[in-house]
Amino acid sequence: MTDPLPPTTGETGPTDTPADAVPPPTSAPAEERPSSLMGQFGKTKDAVQGLVNAHINLLKAELSEIAGQIAVIVGMGFVALVFAFLTFATLYIGGFLFVGEWLFGSMGWGLAHGVLFGIVIIVNLIFGILGASGMRLVAAFIVALVVLFAVSVLCGSNVGYTLASNASSSFAPPLGTPGVIALLAGIVFGAILFMLLLARVAGRKGAIGGLFLGVVLGALLGWLIAGAPWTWGPAFGFGITVALLTWIIMIIVLAVPGLDPAAKFSQLYPRQSVESFDETRAFLEEQWRSRQPKLGKK
Repeated sequence: MTDPLPPTTGETGPTDTPADAVPPPTSAPAEERPSSLMGQFGKTKDAVQGLVNAHINLLKAELSEIAGQIAVIVGMGFVALVFAFLTFATLYIGGFLFVGEWLFGSMGWGLAHGVLFGIVIIVNLIFGILGASGMRLVAAFIVALVVLFAVSVLCGSNVGYTLASNASSSFAPPLGTPGVIALLAGIVFGAILFMLLLARVAGRKGAIGGLFLGVVLGALLGWLIAGAPWTWGPAFGFGITVALLTWIIMIIVLAVPGLDPAAKFSQLYPRQSVESFDETRAFLEEQWRSRQPKLGKK
């Protein structure tokens, strides 16, 4: 007889395995098995709290990322605004200087025009805030335009200098010079003009102050306009300068008498709401007083 062949690979058969090699059936730990309704509620509450915390943490992370992007956008926008302001300032200043040199023969005219124009805009805005009439502000602008063309033509055509020269020939020195005649004429004209203008603003005291101011400004303007001959370029530059100064003065002269800042700023007070509240409070107080005897009887 031959010995039995050993079992081939893949054949199944009973094998000897120790008892402790078989894993016991799995079961949840004791602490994971809630033993009561309150325990189940606590587990549910913890799960919900964990879910909420996860959403909150996700929101915080996203908000942090968004805040970083906003900071970058704000920084870039601020830099853009700074360079936009510098560009505008360059155009404003350089434009006035260029036009002054190109049209009027000197950058000094451009500097004067730029400064005075900025002051004019500021004065207009301030009086607009204080409640000045728009028609009066427009009237001041119209007067300034008239002064612009009058002074420019008077200087450019040398009419004033010609008149002063002709008048000086009738006087002996030191009055027999165009400059002195122009100076005296400017004093008389300026004193009368500014006395009338400032009398409108401040009455008698304004008239006295306008008299002295007119003497100084009139003498200066008279000497500049008619004391020496002009060419057309500088004449228009001077005319624009005088017109801008006139614009500022006329805004004050025309707008101040009718100015009422109290009426302007009273619009910023919620009058209707306050009056309605006072009426409601008065009604409630009256109702309370009328009901107090009835409440006392009860």
